[in-house]
Amino acid sequence: MNAAAHYNAMVSACREQQARLATPYGESYWDRFAHTYRFDPNRLPEMSIREVIRRMEMEDEIIEVGGGAGRVGLPLVLRGTSLRNVEPSAAMREQFRLAVWQHEIRNAEAIASAWPMRESISADLVVTADVTYFIDDIGPFLQAMHDAARRRVAILTWTVPPPNVNAELFRLAFGEPQAPSPGYRELLPVLWELDIVPDVLVVNDEPFAWPERRPTNDDEALEFVYNELSPRDEAAVAERLRPLLGELFMREDAYFPTWRTPSRAMLITWETEWPSR
Repeated sequence: MNAAAHYNAMVSACREQQARLATPYGESYWDRFAHTYRFDPNRLPEMSIREVIRRMEMEDEIIEVGGGAGRVGLPLVLRGTSLRNVEPSAAMREQFRLAVWQHEIRNAEAIASAWPMRESISADLVVTADVTYFIDDIGPFLQAMHDAARRRVAILTWTVPPPNVNAELFRLAFGEPQAPSPGYRELLPVLWELDIVPDVLVVNDEPFAWPERRPTNDDEALEFVYNELSPRDEAAVAERLRPLLGELFMREDAYFPTWRTPSRAMLITWETEWPSR
């Protein structure tokens, strides 16, 4: 089994387990979270995004693959010429358009499409963030990014994929180990099979975190868990986890989850070989 086949098999195993125990991954899975992905594009960008900005040029046209509500792409386009966000989720595109309207950004648009697209598309910089874990045919996905990039491809990811940071919670909630999503250890060999040798940067000063409302009591803690896992049978999960809440959360003014595997931001990036414009 080559690297791409191994990667695809991991995604398939994860999808099958998720569909059996919880809300299946897909466009509709992300709809209820879409509003949480709309960040202020004028904020000080996270360090990993700043590393992408450092590698940009002032006139860069940008494509973001699966750009969601613009958390990554909109801070980039403030330093570039244009942004096309290729995003299949209608809910995410709506949040993206709200952000563009709210902040009067006139050089960004959302394209309703999966990736790879049917029609040809290109830009100086092609970027994706937190998407590769869910791609069940990774070779064509990466090759299409490479082919579309006139100068650079950038993949923002983490040392531990976000779906995997809840592995211990998953095991306790469902009574079986989580089928892990593929991460950089599986992604890099696929790139090597495509004759792509990227630069890899671990952003040690950017641990995995996300803005979220902390629970303040046990009932809210269980709701927090349901939000993390999207279980089909909430009652069964509550029966397993309610006795363990004192171990799963550090209780101060608000509850802080203790089960998450530590993770750091990563940038995987390479230059392409298009001729100069």
